This record gives sequence, structure tokens and C-alpha cells, in this order.
Amino acid sequence: MRSRTRRSKEFAPNHATEPKASGGAPRPAPRPRTRRIPFFSVLLIGLLLLDGCTGGAGYLLRAGWSEARILWRRRPITELLARPDLDPALRERLQLALAVREFAAQPLGLRVGQSYTTFADVEGEDLVYVLAAAWRDRLEPFTWRYPLVGRLPYRGFFARPDAEAAARALGAEELDVDIHPAVAFSTLGWFADPLLSSAATGPPVGVAETILHELFHATLYLPGEAAFNESAATFAGHRGAIAFFCSGPGADASRCDEARRRWAAVLARGRVLGRLAARLRGLYAARPPIPLREQRRTQLLRAAAAALARRGLVSGGLLPPNNARLLGDLLYLTELGTFERLAPGDADLAPALAALVRAVRGEADPFATLEVLASRGERR
Repeated sequence: MRSRTRRSKEFAPNHATEPKASGGAPRPAPRPRTRRIPFFSVLLIGLLLLDGCTGGAGYLLRAGWSEARILWRRRPITELLARPDLDPALRERLQLALAVREFAAQPLGLRVGQSYTTFADVEGEDLVYVLAAAWRDRLEPFTWRYPLVGRLPYRGFFARPDAEAAARALGAEELDVDIHPAVAFSTLGWFADPLLSSAATGPPVGVAETILHELFHATLYLPGEAAFNESAATFAGHRGAIAFFCSGPGADASRCDEARRRWAAVLARGRVLGRLAARLRGLYAARPPIPLREQRRTQLLRAAAAALARRGLVSGGLLPPNNARLLGDLLYLTELGTFERLAPGDADLAPALAALVRAVRGEADPFATLEVLASRGERR
């Protein structure tokens, strides 16, 4: 999506899926990428302001207005469905949203509230530009601290020039930087999230994945654990869509096959990028001279891109080397194979999600808890 010209607006970070800018001034991404990020309420933004993380009362006013502007556009889906002149494709997506949210509530047991009972038209604009950064000599993200949600590896802006200015400042400190648009959001249950027009334009399977991903965020969100939150939501979104279209109320053979193919592709990408990350960490730990380090990491990224291409997966975005971009991908792809072990079949998904939510709350290392949970399930 292209964004309209608007006033400079910055806000506190948000969610939940693409290439980004390298060190120095950000460059256009080689392919369009969108991610989902937790998009916090005016109340939370106010708390950020009071904590001194934002830089002035103008932040609260701009951020609050920008979020309220989206929420004010919500229209009840049932009201829209009553219109005889409603576009057939949109009608199908709206009916799907209602069916998926009902499936998310039961049998999946997710917290749905009144989310996805409304629709908001945001056509013609990106919701937010997300800036991420990482050090070039180690696979570690630059993070920003926020109250309630902890440290997060991204910061959101409502105008691209603001994101670019911040990226230039970080690039001057020898950080890799990345900017990408986000077109879906979660208020983590604080407000009734609408189905956005930006999400509704996707294929039905993708719409279902997005809704289930966001509803999982409203069900479980661990402060300061961005990779776990996003990867768990990726698992819930994809496996939930498979259950919905393969054995649930949306049963459809073609869409079932598509949902399974999409999840298999995500798992495969996660495996390739996980191996790449391990090799890069080994490279950085050896502390080679900068020219050798850059040569070697380029070689590793080229090999990973070739591995993705051999599997028929999109390989764009890995080059030129950019740790912020890679970590941005891994945010959604960490330990997906372990999550998968929780639920061998569709019928196992609901109890697996419930067990996961119970087990990781309050844990210092949710990924370690995940491994214990997965191993315990395999021994049964």
C-alpha cells in the first residue's frame, strides 16, 4: 500500500509479516513486505508518555489522534452485510471474518471480545512504518523500552520521512536499519480490533491467518518477548487456518490444501533462516576483521538465498546483508518446528494452545518452557 501525504506522526511500537533498509539511509525494499505489530491504545500511549519514553505531550496528541482516526472508521460488519450493493469479494471476506472469530472463540479458546465484528476502510495508506535496527557485528537487535510491554526491537512512525530520519541517525552509529509498512494490528484486547481493508484484500486463507494471529496476541502477550509472541502467533494463525478450512466450519478442499502449503512454506523458511542465524552467530563470535566479516556474511546469505530458491520460496530481501532485516524475519519464525510438535493433528490444536498459554505465563524463558512442553507431549 502507498501512504498518503500526512503530518509527521510517531507512535509507540506495534505488532504481527518485509525487506528493509540497510545501514545508513534506508533504501526501497526489493519486494513489498508487511508485518503485523501490536498497535497500542491511547491509554497505553499515555503511559509511555508518562514514562518519559516519548519526548513530549505532542507525542500523545499525534499518536492518540492517529490511532483514534482508525478506530473511528469502524463499521459493524452486520450492517455492511445488509447492503445489497456490497462488493461480492468484500462480502465474502466479511462473512469469513465472522466465521473465523467464532471458530477462534470455540473451539480454539482464544480471547475474541468484540474484535473482528467491525470493518475499517484504510485504503490508500499504510497504517504505520516500522523501524528496526541491529548491530552489524552481532546478530542482536537494537531495542526500545516501553512500559507494560517491555523492550521491543521496533519503533513505529505514522510518516515515512520520520522513520527515515530516525534510520539515518541509527545508521550513523554503525547499525543496520530496516523500514517496512505494517497493515494489520492488535490492541491486545484493549479495544475491539476491526478487520482492516488492507487485510481484507488478501486471499481468504491469508485473511483467516491474520485474524487468528491477532486474536492470539489478545490471548497471550509476554512483555519483552517479541520473538516468542510473534512466533507463537504465527503458529496459532497458520495452524488455526488449517483447522478451520480442513476440518472446521470453513471446510473447503482447495483452501485446506492452500493453508497447508502456506504453513509448510513458512516452516521451511524458518528452518533455512534459523540455520543461517546460527552460522552468522558463529561468524560474529570469531570477531574476524571487518572486510573478512562482510565477505563471509555475504557468502552465507547468498547460500541461504539459494537454499530458499531451491525450495521454491521467495529469496529476495536477504541481500545486501542486513542484520535488522534478518532479525525482523526471525521474529516470526523462531522455533516454529517446536511449536508444531505441540499439535500433531487439527484436533490437538485447541488443547495445545491452552496448555501453551498456561505454561509460559510468568516464565523467564518462554522458549525453554515451550521445549519442555513439546517434549512432554511427545512422551505421552
